Amino acid sequence: MHLTTKPDLERVKDVWNHFWHGEIVKRPPVIASVTRPGCEPAWPGHLRYHRAMTGNYQAILDDIDRWIDSTVFLAEYIPHFDPSHGPDQYAAFLGGMLEYSDDSPETNWIKPWVKDGGWNEVLPLDIHDDNPVWKSMLALSRLLAAHAKGRYLVGVADLHSNMDALSAMRGAEALCMDLLDCPGLVAQAMRDVRATYPRVYNALYDAGGMSGATGTTGWIPFWCAGKFATIQCDFLCMISPAFSRKFVLPALEEEASFLDHCILHFDGPGALPHLDDILSIKRIDAIQWVPGAGRPPMHTWTDVLTRCQNAGKALQIYGVTPDEVKQLHRVLAPDKTVYCVDVKTVEEEEELERWLEANT
Repeated sequence: MHLTTKPDLERVKDVWNHFWHGEIVKRPPVIASVTRPGCEPAWPGHLRYHRAMTGNYQAILDDIDRWIDSTVFLAEYIPHFDPSHGPDQYAAFLGGMLEYSDDSPETNWIKPWVKDGGWNEVLPLDIHDDNPVWKSMLALSRLLAAHAKGRYLVGVADLHSNMDALSAMRGAEALCMDLLDCPGLVAQAMRDVRATYPRVYNALYDAGGMSGATGTTGWIPFWCAGKFATIQCDFLCMISPAFSRKFVLPALEEEASFLDHCILHFDGPGALPHLDDILSIKRIDAIQWVPGAGRPPMHTWTDVLTRCQNAGKALQIYGVTPDEVKQLHRVLAPDKTVYCVDVKTVEEEEELERWLEANT
């Protein structure tokens, strides 16, 4: 496979293949990009959810063209774009309606539709071929696959499956009460949703033209030759470890086992009581720690970061400058770290690469 945007793709793939085996090729992987001189910065995510759900696919493709033409993809960054329709899209696959507001045009949401005592009315849960959001996801995936050829990859979508999907369907507080009042029905709903994950992944994989030749990447921009995704359960911060072990951890273990490689998005201090349980899941390869709004930056939580690495997990370190990378490199294990770095020029990124090579 060849990408015009990434002439050293075979070298990049070799770096990632070594990474998954806990090996280093000269230095830790680095993800970075800069705007080409003389170009305006471009990002194809503008209004993406609204455009996708209203069928304005061409505007998405046009934005991708501007982004590809105006961006230099550095180090181990493989350009990609995914067909996501919104944070609650998985719940929409199961029957929810995506809602929009002119006041928040860059996002959407679902109004909970499972009423008090209403789980029996919606069970069993399944994804039907005529579901409009599901049909649109597949249609956009196919368009992206044709549009991407030779320039970028179609990425794995941000799915928000398992208990996050149930939380969108029911509402977080109401779902917490259901865990006490009707745990058997919640367990059945979770079994139904978990059963859909391989079907959803495989259908999007095929529609997006993914294969052993392309490998897979996603909104957390790691790459692997097999099937990769970001897994998560943001609902963890709402429940105790005891409830998580019964309802959530089996789903995360199942998703991680289905995939060849994965990273877990771990969101907010409220999730920290679950960290040891998460780290015990052997098939989770890496952690993205997100402290949450109003908290110190992610890279300052070295106690959490080293705890993850001591358990054998790799890390995504994001939103850092080259100087911050140099500080962290003295603390973190280089074979278990991927740096997503903010740089202003190609030269700045290349200097960081040289520094990492000399100090690894």
